[in-house]
Amino acid sequence: MPEELGNQDWLAIIGRSLARISMHMAEIDGKTISERATFLESLGMERKEIATMLGTSPASITELLRQKARKAQTNGRNKKNRS
Repeated sequence: MPEELGNQDWLAIIGRSLARISMHMAEIDGKTISERATFLESLGMERKEIATMLGTSPASITELLRQKARKAQTNGRNKKNRS
C-alpha cells in the first residue's frame, strides 16, 4: 500500500514538471496569470494545482477564468451585432 501512495506522488510531480515544460515550450512564461491558467487548464490540470504553480489561490484562478470567459462571450456578441 505505501508503494502506491509513493507512485501517486511521483505521478503528480511528473505531471507538474511536464506542465512547466509545456508552458516554456509554448512561450507563455511571460504572459498574464489568466493566460497561463487557461493554458494549464487546457492541459487538464485542476485549478488547485494551477494556483499552486502560479503562486495564487484557487479562488483567484476561478475568478480570472470566469472573467476571461465572460469577456470572450461579450466580444462574441459585439461581433454578431456588427454583422
